[in-house]
Amino acid sequence: MINSAVELGDKIEVIRKTVIKANQHSLFSKIQDIGSNNELIITSPIENGKIIPLELNHEYYLCIYTSRGLYRCEAEVIDRKREDNMFMATLKVISKMQKYQRRQYYRLDCVLSFQYKNEDEKEIWNSGIILDISGGGLRFTSNTQLINGEPLICHIQLNFEDEQKHLYVAGSIVDCNIVDFNTNTYETRVAFDTISNEVREVVIRFIFEEERKRRKKEKGM
Repeated sequence: MINSAVELGDKIEVIRKTVIKANQHSLFSKIQDIGSNNELIITSPIENGKIIPLELNHEYYLCIYTSRGLYRCEAEVIDRKREDNMFMATLKVISKMQKYQRRQYYRLDCVLSFQYKNEDEKEIWNSGIILDISGGGLRFTSNTQLINGEPLICHIQLNFEDEQKHLYVAGSIVDCNIVDFNTNTYETRVAFDTISNEVREVVIRFIFEEERKRRKKEKGM
């Protein structure tokens, strides 16, 4: 049931099946090995520097980011172990793996400087660091505590091989939590509210080009 498009090193998104859809929380990991019996061996997800162990005998939704697109399926955690100082989980795929047309939500892990401000044009631009970005929003760190639901304007600079794009995108704060009391650092998630198809496609193009570069680098090409 595992599609031939799935390869070692592919990014994988994991969501527990029993979670209410409105409150679904995604965890991210990478595929370390592919077993012969429809099994995927992944590293245990890490969030905010902490290992998040997947629960044994529980079922999860999987979304796998491959070079040929996104694939989703369902899987059950059948084993957990520690190997070479890495915590691993073995997932048995229990459903058909289907291609998933969800390009606008394809996330890219990154470290990218950007600027943001309140919708009030008189506000001064603040600086932040984007940790991941998709066609639907972004996650960033800054030294400012922001309020859930607050509107925001994001100024994002994306560098391509042949050009540079400056995007101004309106969004809303989904969540904001302090992650480091010593440095007064907050992690904030933003959902884009009004984004044209043209701008969204620029973001998606940047994500796929960066993923392609990383794959080539990993393969030594």
